[in-house]
Amino acid sequence: MSLNNRRISDIPRIEATDPLPGAGERVGRWAEPYQQAETELWTVHLRLPELLGKDARLVDTLTATNRETLAALMEQQDALAANAGSRVSQA
Repeated sequence: MSLNNRRISDIPRIEATDPLPGAGERVGRWAEPYQQAETELWTVHLRLPELLGKDARLVDTLTATNRETLAALMEQQDALAANAGSRVSQA
């Protein structure tokens, strides 16, 4: 099996009828990213969406066409959340 085929087989693919991946150990703000089988879009969910607060720029689900873009969106959301958290603590 080539390295490229091995990487493709390691990507979790989820059908619309499948349950979401197991939660596992809670580490960080985001759950494990996965690729949707139907659309091939990468998706990740916030572990605790109830902690979003009132900042409309923060979201609980991110979707992107590739894993690199998804990682960049996650970093952007983490920075926004840190900024929103510092504004709340100053109020």
